[in-house]
Amino acid sequence: MERTLDASKVAFVVRGGARAEEQQRYLACLRVPDGMTAEVVTVDGTDAEVAALYNEAQVASDARYKVYLAPDAVILHEKFLADVLAVFRAAPDVGIVGVLGARQLRTDGVFDHALGLAGRAVVHEGGTVRGKDITGAYEAVQVLGGGVIATQADVPWPEEQFEGTSCLAMAACLAYRRAGYRAAVPQQAEDWMICGALHPVTDADERDRQAFLDAYSRDLYPLVSVVIPTYQRPAYFREALASVVHQTYRNLDIFVTDNSHNDETRRVYETEFADDPRITYEHHPDFDADGNWGRALAYDNPAATYVNWLMDDDYFLPEKIARMMDCYFEASGITLVTSVRKWIDGDGNDLPKADWMRPLVSKLSRLDGRSVGQDMLRNMTNYIGEPTTVLIKKSAMNHHRLGWSGKEGKYLISDFPTWLCLLSKGDCVYFPEPLSTFRFHEGQQQEGLFSKFASHICWALQIREAIQRNIFLTSREDRQKAMLCWLERTSGWLRKLPEEALEHPAMADVCTIFRSMVAALPEADTLDFTVNTEWGKV
Repeated sequence: MERTLDASKVAFVVRGGARAEEQQRYLACLRVPDGMTAEVVTVDGTDAEVAALYNEAQVASDARYKVYLAPDAVILHEKFLADVLAVFRAAPDVGIVGVLGARQLRTDGVFDHALGLAGRAVVHEGGTVRGKDITGAYEAVQVLGGGVIATQADVPWPEEQFEGTSCLAMAACLAYRRAGYRAAVPQQAEDWMICGALHPVTDADERDRQAFLDAYSRDLYPLVSVVIPTYQRPAYFREALASVVHQTYRNLDIFVTDNSHNDETRRVYETEFADDPRITYEHHPDFDADGNWGRALAYDNPAATYVNWLMDDDYFLPEKIARMMDCYFEASGITLVTSVRKWIDGDGNDLPKADWMRPLVSKLSRLDGRSVGQDMLRNMTNYIGEPTTVLIKKSAMNHHRLGWSGKEGKYLISDFPTWLCLLSKGDCVYFPEPLSTFRFHEGQQQEGLFSKFASHICWALQIREAIQRNIFLTSREDRQKAMLCWLERTSGWLRKLPEEALEHPAMADVCTIFRSMVAALPEADTLDFTVNTEWGKV
């Protein structure tokens, strides 16, 4: 039977120690609202025992309202109780209140690094903490910092997770969230608290941080899908999948579609990865390459708000997803995050970098989406990278599919049309350091003759789409530059083809586009051509 708590009573839970007497002197100066009574519950133990001690205090006191004080925190605000109670009474779904809160934790799970700080406090060793002003009576936050925590319902503090207290208040907020309550910070016109100075991170703090992220990442961070199509490359697949499983960002949905005609890849999954509940593995030995890629394209977890494709011969560096997600947290209006790629050979050795492999920028930068798209089309260059490289905001995609117009059909190249779609709707963030790899090796599909035809035709389709939509290529000069670049690149490539390649079925479409480009070039106000993009037809 649920225990009835006394709504006219507040309990201050303090820890014994050197500052306990000072804390209680400050408590004695607080105003207790009319009709309310206050008591002090003292607990004593090590940092690792604090959660258990707080749970004992919950049982020991029948007060509905409880205020938990860290050993180095004192309450300065004389009307603290009245103002906190006003929040609780105005918002019954606010279960836990603090003096400092964060609207969004970064992916490292460290409160002091959080984005959108709310509240204010004085620090013992000098200085103050100031968050953004709160305009209403309170502001809902994701987590609270330690120091002073008030509650209006008893939800057990998480025990047996942590060796210290660095993550305890944040974990309590998430325990309250799971119980149906929000966390909040009241409006503060003055400093409400003196809190302890920052301390060096200890080994116990680091262990607690990892335990906190393991336990609560799904509560803190959006779900990210990673989609991996694979075919008969078990060694590369093992490395690729391991790089996802070991990402520092935990809240992942990992989808693998395998059309291998043997069981080697499936055995890798079953022996090494099957115990990870985040992974969904499908084996379709009856699929051809197009069927497997189609299955990957069709996959859409509606709970995931971001997606990253991973080619089975590439891999992620450990912090790729985490660092890219922090970019989305920091600013709105971003639709893709990418980085320079680490180029490796078939054995994983670094490859020397050509001029065209150099980073776009020398420091982490936000780039205007339409300017980047314009440069891509004017220079027929994919500055953004391959599918492995980019973390995508799904809501900016074309119905969660790769591509831009949806008319590319058999000539769809998976990367640059998708980037143009995303860049038409927002900006991109670019890391000048590698966060993923791109592997050059024998047998890559990119080296096939049809893929080369498809690349040139797909670029032409994107130029046409940009002109029709009047985006990226908005001036006559832009359109002429894009057309001239396509004509130059394509004619140069055609001249190098062996004679028998000129009989390729896609040659007719290239010639159609070539004639249309030449005819449209003088005015460059439109580009009209018809090519056969239907799958299975030439």
